[in-house]
Parts: sequence; C-alpha cells; structure tokens
Amino acid sequence: MKRLLCLCLLWLPVMLAAREYAPYEALTLDLQTPVRQCRLTPLLLGDGKPGFVTVFSSEKSIDPYEGSFTFPKDTPKIAVFDAEGKELWRRELPYTIPGVWFMPLLPMDMDGDGCDEIYYVVNTCKRPFDYDGYHLERADARTGEVTGSWRWPAPSHNQANSYKWRFLLVGGHADDGSPVLVTVQGTYREIRMQAWNADMSRRWKVEIPDDGHGARGSHSTPIIDLYRDGREQFLYGERCFSFDTGKQLFILDGEIWNEHSDLVQPWWNEAAGCWCFFTTREKGDNGKLPRAVMFDQSGRHMWEIAECRGHYHHGWVGNFGPHGERIAMAGRYPFKDEGLPSGSCVARTYDAVTGEEVRIDFPIKGTVVDFNDDGIHELYTGGKLYDRTGRVVADTGKGILVAAKKVLPLPGEQLVVAASDGRIVFWADRNASEPSAQQARFDTEVYRDNVRLSSVGYGHRFPVLNF
Repeated sequence: MKRLLCLCLLWLPVMLAAREYAPYEALTLDLQTPVRQCRLTPLLLGDGKPGFVTVFSSEKSIDPYEGSFTFPKDTPKIAVFDAEGKELWRRELPYTIPGVWFMPLLPMDMDGDGCDEIYYVVNTCKRPFDYDGYHLERADARTGEVTGSWRWPAPSHNQANSYKWRFLLVGGHADDGSPVLVTVQGTYREIRMQAWNADMSRRWKVEIPDDGHGARGSHSTPIIDLYRDGREQFLYGERCFSFDTGKQLFILDGEIWNEHSDLVQPWWNEAAGCWCFFTTREKGDNGKLPRAVMFDQSGRHMWEIAECRGHYHHGWVGNFGPHGERIAMAGRYPFKDEGLPSGSCVARTYDAVTGEEVRIDFPIKGTVVDFNDDGIHELYTGGKLYDRTGRVVADTGKGILVAAKKVLPLPGEQLVVAASDGRIVFWADRNASEPSAQQARFDTEVYRDNVRLSSVGYGHRFPVLNF
C-alpha cells in the first residue's frame, strides 16, 4: 500500500501536466454599449435564483490622485442580469464619478429574505466634490428600486484629494452569523470605518488618525476566519479587525511600518496550522524597511526581501510549485534610471514558506486562478491563461478582467472578461472536475464573502487561499 501511494505521488505532477484543458464560453452578457471599465459581482435574486450585477462606463476608471484625475466624459451605470444572461434592469448615475474609489458596490442580503440588496456610493448633486451630496444607497436587486439612502460619512477634510476620496464597502458576518456592512473612508492617511446592522443602526466605528503610529490601508480588504471557528475578520492594510466588534486584533508590524501597503494577501499554511500574510508596500518611509514581507499569524517575519526602496504595487501568492507548493511574487514599478517603459513590472518570485528565490516559466504579472480545479493555479494576463509550465491553455482575447473566481455553479473558478464592445464573457473549463476538498473550500462563508468584494477596490484581483 505504501509503495502504491509513493508511486501515485511520483506520477501526480506528470498526470496533472498531461491533463488537457477545454476552455469554452459558458455564458455571455451583453451591455450593448462600449465599455472602458467594468466590474461584476454574482448575487442572489431570491428563491435561490442567481444573477449578476455589473458597474460599467465608456470612460476609464477615474482615480482621485491629482496626477491621474481627468474630467469624465461618461457616467457610471448599474445593470443586473439573471443567470441566463437576460438583463433585468439598468440605471444611470448622472452625477457620480465613474471610478472604483468613488463608487464601490456590494451586493448583500442584510435583511435575510434570500434576495441580495445592492449597496453602493452615489453622488446625488451636480457638484462632484460636495460631501453633502454623497450617499450610501440601497437598491432592490430584482427591480432596481432604491429602498434606502443614507448620507455617506464624510472623510477628514484637511487631506489631499487622493487621500480622502477613496471609499470601500466590506460585507461580512458578526460572531452570531448576523450580517455586518462596513463603510470605509481613506487609505493613505486618516482612516474612518463604520459598521452597520441589518436595520442600518450603527454597530461600531473606528477612527485611525494620521499620527504615524501603525500601518495605513490597502487596495483590498480580504476576509478571513482567523481562528477557524466560523467567526469572520477582515484586513485593511496590515491591520486585522473583527466584524463583530470592530476591535483591532493585530497590526502585522506593530508601529514599525506607518505607511500604505498595496497588497495584503492572507493564505492558510496547512503544514504550520496557521495563517500567513504576504504584503507588498508602497514608498513613503525613505527606504528604511523591506518592501515585501511574509508574516506568520503571530506577526513574526518569516522572510522579507532585501530591497527597501520602490513602489511595490504588484504581488500575488499562488500554488505554482510542481506539487502545488505556494509561490509568492513581489513586483515594483521601474526606477527612472532603469530605462524601462512606464507601467513595467520589475519582479521576483519566492518560495512562500522559506523566501528562497525561485524561477517560474510563465509571465510574472497577472491574476491567479484555479481554472481546472486541480489545486494548482494558472495565471491570467494579456488575454491569455498560462499553466505553471508556461503553456497557453486558454485565449480569451483582449478585454477587461472583471472576475477570476467561482461565479458559476460549474467546477473550477471562471474567468470573466469584458470586451470593449460591451460583451461580458464567462470562460470555464469543460474538463474541470471538482474534488470534495475543493468543494469544501468553495462552500464556505469566507470564500463567498471574498467573491462579494469583486466590485470594491481591487478585490477581483486576488485569490482566496482559505485552504
């Protein structure tokens, strides 16, 4: 029996490499208008019926940074589709700036009736930067009817536009399983958070002053089950908060790191029986601290890169080793004296546990997905899907990647790509098969709640590594 097991383990990589992919278009939604930005999130339409909500515009996503902001020529729209691709409704938001930081959107069933409500930030007046005009709205997923509107909590006024016009929504569950909606203002300096119960009464609030004590926010808010006991927490930057009480449970580097981290990626380390956290950091500390660090659950540095300068905007953790071992990537924008094109990624990859530099055979910058559900990841970039050997196993054509998670009741995770003409195509693998272990991974509140963040910040970019 032992000999048979050893033989199976030896042949496993060969068997996996030989497995053929069969990508196909499983579903297409048609917005019937050109798009330059698009976000999409699955939702529930009641009676167990699934659907999708999308935010789109023919204008590129507007960023609040003064060096990037441009006056939009188009407005954002919301549209909802059923599982067959039929459009149920759409609405234009005429005064809202079409950008992910100005208009986060989150579907969530707060009232427990089996149908999601859609929560989003909207500007209700003609003045684009008037706090009084900004509201959190709630719409019925089936009809689009606005069923609630509350003034959006104003950010601290005395900040640069890039700091204060960055909004997030985070949806999770309290310790007793009741839903909690968190609203967030601020990323780089002062941060304010408020949590709301199902009746929109305030549950708690947190204010993190711009005082140089501890990490700032990040561009995503991953949700975890820190103690594997069914209770949820979320990370904002290198800080972890309880959905239940708003209590800050830890800061990964204490008060040593006081700046902004572009990426914070939690992943479950089965061998060690604990969570690990990979973070890539932006500039701001005058080159004093490492730009990428792997932490264990106690906050100990498992390893770190040597470089202490640069804007490390890119990063991922994925199962790319020969047997699905975890590999981490840290990438930065090029320095001016390197002579590389603007927007290039200067990156290296590492064994996620030891920090030893490793070589990969596929493009380094992209989005991690388990397309065929074998537990070994693929990487999507530039309209192509690569397996760990560098082989192109799917070609979706050019478009905007709007999801790389399980959004259809099919084996594996799907790629959802919006073409410039407004068609949103869901790509799946006919040969994917879902082992029971993978089913268990997907069938968790943590996985579903992370997928729910696909239209908030950069939530669509990062894998859910809760196994």
